[in-house]
Amino acid sequence: MDAPEEMLTSPPQPSPSTPTPTKREMERSRSRRRCGCVMRRFLQLLTVVICMAASLVIGVFAFVGGSSIATPGLLRARCKIISSSVDIRSAKVCEVGLLRYEAEHLFYPSERRKFRCRHDYYWASVFEVEYIDYASGRTKFALAEAPDEALPVDCRPTFGVAWSLKNNFKLNRTYDCWYTPGFPKVNIYRDNFFRCQPVDHFHTKMLKRYLIL
Repeated sequence: MDAPEEMLTSPPQPSPSTPTPTKREMERSRSRRRCGCVMRRFLQLLTVVICMAASLVIGVFAFVGGSSIATPGLLRARCKIISSSVDIRSAKVCEVGLLRYEAEHLFYPSERRKFRCRHDYYWASVFEVEYIDYASGRTKFALAEAPDEALPVDCRPTFGVAWSLKNNFKLNRTYDCWYTPGFPKVNIYRDNFFRCQPVDHFHTKMLKRYLIL
């Protein structure tokens, strides 16, 4: 005998209810998210600080290294002016990307294809002088130029300024000068004839560009 239909049909099973997160669990989740955001920002800030510190260290080493190359030991002497004139001079300037520096400061001068170079032209007072070398006691002849390298454009001397500077040094008179043993040129001025100094200008630019990098 068949069972009644209502007895054969099983009653519907209740669906399991999804547990709702409690208030404490929600606060913990928000706290973890906040901690994650703070940690990410801290790591980003730490990365920026490390990059800036590395750039500063590189810039300081470049500044000190360039100073030791650009300004070797100078000896003081008394130079006698033999002849004087005004002539145009040129300085080779090379640049790589953001870095710009004079050709004598290149680390790899043989690899010319990597450097974009140009020539800066400027007027200079040129003197032929004689002085006594303290090491050997002999009289030596050399050239002195003022300025002895290309100054920034805003304070680069014109022909008239170079001519006036030439007339400040009289023929057959002696003046203080500085020379480096083994070099064919001497300095008869100490960066006080112009409104800027070429060495300081160069190293300032180098330091700024290293900091930018």
